[in-house]
Amino acid sequence: DSIFYDESSGILFASMKYVGYDYAGHMERMRENPKVREWWDMTDGWQESLVEGATKSNVEPGEPGWWKPVEEVFHLP
Repeated sequence: DSIFYDESSGILFASMKYVGYDYAGHMERMRENPKVREWWDMTDGWQESLVEGATKSNVEPGEPGWWKPVEEVFHLP
């Protein structure tokens, strides 16, 4: 697992690690899954995005994404 730090907010957090061969394709298929979209709609109210202008996980192309890339500061293989 990894620990990340967002300097602008002072937040440390752990993350999911993707294992696969087609990240963009897998993420697109996940976005198209009705149950995943339902889950995003249910859980968005429990989260706060660090991306300015982001309002939800379930975005369409061109809308600001919910997740902010941050610097990895520790990694345990």
